[in-house]
Amino acid sequence: MAAGTLKAVLICCAVGFALAGCQRPAPPIVLDPGDVKDTLGYDDLAVVLKAAVTEQGLLIPDALGKRADVLDRQLRLLAAAGPASMPEQFTSRDDVLAYWYNARAAWSMKLALACNCPAEFQRSELTDRLFQLDGRKMSLAMIDHELSSDGDWRVVVAAPGVTLTRARLPDRPFSGNDIRPRIVEGVSQFVDDDRRFVIDVASQRVIVPRVIWQFRQRLLAEYRADFGGEGEGLLTALLPYVTGSAHRRLQDAIGYRLVPAASAMPIALLADAWKAAL
Repeated sequence: MAAGTLKAVLICCAVGFALAGCQRPAPPIVLDPGDVKDTLGYDDLAVVLKAAVTEQGLLIPDALGKRADVLDRQLRLLAAAGPASMPEQFTSRDDVLAYWYNARAAWSMKLALACNCPAEFQRSELTDRLFQLDGRKMSLAMIDHELSSDGDWRVVVAAPGVTLTRARLPDRPFSGNDIRPRIVEGVSQFVDDDRRFVIDVASQRVIVPRVIWQFRQRLLAEYRADFGGEGEGLLTALLPYVTGSAHRRLQDAIGYRLVPAASAMPIALLADAWKAAL
C-alpha cells in the first residue's frame, strides 16, 4: 500500500473512531479499605447529601469537595458490605433496593469529583467506570441492571444520579421503610422538572429522557391493557404514575411531538450552572 493511501486510511479510521464515540475506558477507582465497620449504615452519606445537594437535587461542587473524605468513608463501607457480601444485613427486598439507590447516589457524586465535575460526562467516565462495591467490581450501569430485576420500571427511572438525564439526587439516604413511596414520588419529580423532562411549548415538542423512553412500548401496552383504547401516546400512558403539577404538565402537552433526548449527559449543578451544560 502506498504511503499516501495508508495515511488516508489511518485518518479515516481515526475520524470514524471519534465519531462513533469510542473512548478508552477510564481506569477503575480503587479506595484504600482502611478500617471498615461490620455494620452497614448510611450516616456519612446523609452528611454529604445534606451539605452538597440542593432541594432540587442539584450538586454543589465546592461543598462536595470539602466532604470528599466523608464520602470516601461511606464508599469504603459500601465496598465491603452489600447484599452479596453480607446478606444477613438485608432482611427484605426493599432493604436491598435502598442499598442500590444509596450506592448509586454516592458513587455518582464520587465519579463527578473524580472528573472535577465537568459540564458534561462521557459514558466511559460515568456510566461504565468500574469501582468497588459489595465485594466486587461494579459500575453505575451494573447497578441499573440490578435495579431492573425488580420488575417495576419506575425503580430504574427514579434511581438518582448527578446528570440531568437521570432522577435527582436525594436530600437524605433511602431506607427499606421508605424506598417504595419515594420511588413513586421520584417519578413525579422527574416529570415535573423542566431541566430533565423538557416540554418545548413553542415548538410543541417533548424531549423525553432516554431512561423513560426505553420503556415506552411497555407503558403503552400496560395502559391499553388496563384502560383500553389504541390511539393513546406515551404521555397519556404516564398519567397514572404521576400527580400534582407533573400530571398537569403531561396533560397540557398531550398531542405534542415526542423525541428521545440526546445521548449527552450534562451534569446537574447548582443555580444556573446547568444552562452551560446544555
